[in-house]
Amino acid sequence: MPRRPAPALLLIASTVVAACMPADGVAQVRRCTAPDGGTIYTDRACSAVGATASAPRQPAGHTPLPRISCQRQLRGLIQELSFAIGQRDTNRLAGLYHWQGLSQRGGYQILERLDAIAQRPLVNITAQRPAQTVVAQERTGFSGWVSARDIPTAQPERPPSSLRLDQTGASGGGTVTTVFGLRRHLGCWWVSL
Repeated sequence: MPRRPAPALLLIASTVVAACMPADGVAQVRRCTAPDGGTIYTDRACSAVGATASAPRQPAGHTPLPRISCQRQLRGLIQELSFAIGQRDTNRLAGLYHWQGLSQRGGYQILERLDAIAQRPLVNITAQRPAQTVVAQERTGFSGWVSARDIPTAQPERPPSSLRLDQTGASGGGTVTTVFGLRRHLGCWWVSL
């Protein structure tokens, strides 16, 4: 008669196997306050870098929505950008950024700029299109007969190449303008500075 392993041995073996498997998780950028009062962004726990966790800036009754980073439509990207700034959520804004090819140092500089953008009240977002080239047509006179080939046709509208954000400046005075470049990557719209 074959021997069966003891239930305790099976429990220990399954625990060891589970501990060796990689944990599924999403990296999150944390905003921490350094001992000198400065801001530190890290993907580790704030205590691991000698800082304390900053209190999230969320209005009362705030219900977080699921994070959506890949926007297939430009309208969705603009709505998500507006929502991230309205909620002053730097992580959500960073989820819309095209990070491809940035160094670690460059990434931290961009993250600081995104945090400054997220903290200013939004006035307007405008999609900017590249300028259309206009070709002057030579006039040869009126012949009385017009071919369909001679009628000028409108050029197809080009997709937007950037988004202009108008925000209220520091202490509510003036306007701060930021222009995000638009990128299509893997079928999604992303912003870049």
